[in-house]
Amino acid sequence: MGRRWLLLVLLFTFPVNVHASQVDTKQVWNDIAANVLEFGKEEQFDRSKMMLEKFTKVFPGDQSSKLSNTELRVILNTHDRALKAVTSMDEANDQRIQALTEFRLAVDALVTEKQPIWHQTDDQILPLIKEMATAIEHGDVDIYNASKDRFLGSYSVIRPALAIDLSPETQQRLDSHIAFIESYASEQNSELTGQLQTMYDDFDKAYHPSHSEESSLLWLIISIGGTIILTLLYVIYRKYKGEKESLRKKQVE
Repeated sequence: MGRRWLLLVLLFTFPVNVHASQVDTKQVWNDIAANVLEFGKEEQFDRSKMMLEKFTKVFPGDQSSKLSNTELRVILNTHDRALKAVTSMDEANDQRIQALTEFRLAVDALVTEKQPIWHQTDDQILPLIKEMATAIEHGDVDIYNASKDRFLGSYSVIRPALAIDLSPETQQRLDSHIAFIESYASEQNSELTGQLQTMYDDFDKAYHPSHSEESSLLWLIISIGGTIILTLLYVIYRKYKGEKESLRKKQVE
């Protein structure tokens, strides 16, 4: 009986230990990415390069089977761009920092389940869309183009992180907005004004998903997890009862 309960305890504690190992591994990735950016801000690009080379030794490690193709592709691509940036002698420092920031945000999005760093850019992205819309309404082409350039630059930095965190459908919708404003003339036009408002709404939803959606997802996870646990407990109980009954019959015989 004691051994059976020991096995039961191990059954439920083992997944926790595995999860702890996964968290530790991902935290190593996040710490390295943070150091890459910090050294870059201090213009210690040699040390950033050392951290990027260290990252290749620990990523994806034993977690490769748990990462999606998109996650692997995004992290490896941003890592390559960051490595090229720190080793390029012709690239300006601000461009280097941009590449390192893309890598930092992408890794953080992969590791952080709640409130990743890219969420903090809403006070940069959303006001720029408003500026663009206001400029179009007043027919101010220069302000529109300046705001658009800043917006596109900021979006390019966070896009890898978005590709990891957002659904493919949401990402495709945001990208369609970007393609539209990149190709659309900067003139006073109701179609462009409407597109910018829709773009603002879609970005706002990406930054601030509704509480009902989060609650529904949480309840779905709890329901599925609870069902699995109850099923396992029932199977273990039936097996225990069966063995106990078999033992009783043998004793009677």
